[in-house]
Amino acid sequence: MAGKRILVVDDNSSIRTVVSEYLKQEGYEVIEAIDGIQGLDRGLSSSSDVILLDVVMPGIDGFRLCHLLRQRGVQTPIIMLTEKTSIEDKVTGFSCGADDYLAKPFDNLELGLRIQALLRRYSVKDHRSAQKVIRHGDLEIDMDRHTVSVDGKAVSLTPIEFNIVKLLASTPGHVYSRNDLLNAIWDTAYEGYKRNIDPHVNRLRTKIENNPKKPKYILTVWGVGYKFNDALP
Repeated sequence: MAGKRILVVDDNSSIRTVVSEYLKQEGYEVIEAIDGIQGLDRGLSSSSDVILLDVVMPGIDGFRLCHLLRQRGVQTPIIMLTEKTSIEDKVTGFSCGADDYLAKPFDNLELGLRIQALLRRYSVKDHRSAQKVIRHGDLEIDMDRHTVSVDGKAVSLTPIEFNIVKLLASTPGHVYSRNDLLNAIWDTAYEGYKRNIDPHVNRLRTKIENNPKKPKYILTVWGVGYKFNDALP
C-alpha cells in the first residue's frame, strides 16, 4: 500500500515495534506515538490514512483519545487494539467513533486484512473530502466550520447539540443508548449541565426537524436510545 500512512498509538514499545515493522514490510509509511497525548497531537496533524489505537494508555486512554479526535473533525478510520474485549468495552469503543475492534493478542495478517478493508471502504467514500461535510436529505453538517444548516438555512446549535447530531449523522442506523451518547459527547466543560441527554435531543429536534413530534432525522428507538435515520439519501 505505497503512499498510505498508518499512525500506531500504543504505550507498549514491544507491540508498537512489531506492528510498525510488519506494516513497513507491507509498504506502509508508519508514524508512532508512545501515549495518548502524543497520539492526539499526531492524530490531528499527521494526515494518516488509518489510526491503530491502544485502549489502556497513560495520560489519555484510547476511548477518550478516539472521542477527542472525532470531536475535532478527524474522520480517519480507527482500529482499536486492546485486551478489553467485553461487549461493554466494544460498545464504548464504537460509541466513541471507532471503525473496528481487534483483540490482543492478534495475528499481523488479520490486522493487515482489516486495514486493507478499511482503506477500500474509505477510498470509495473519499473520506478526506467526506470528513468536511456530512449531508443527509436537507440537513448539512460542516465539520470545519462547526455549522449546521437545514434546507440551506443556518441553524444555531449549542456545542452539545452539535456533537449529538454530528455523532448520530456520522453513523446512520447505529443505535446509541442514552449512556452511550453521554459517554461519547460529554466533556468536563459541560459539568454545569445535568447529565441527561433527552432535553438536549428534544431541543435539537426543535431546531432541525420540520415537525419535532414526528422527526425524520433523529429517531427514538424505544427502550434503547436514539439513531439517525438511515433511510435518508
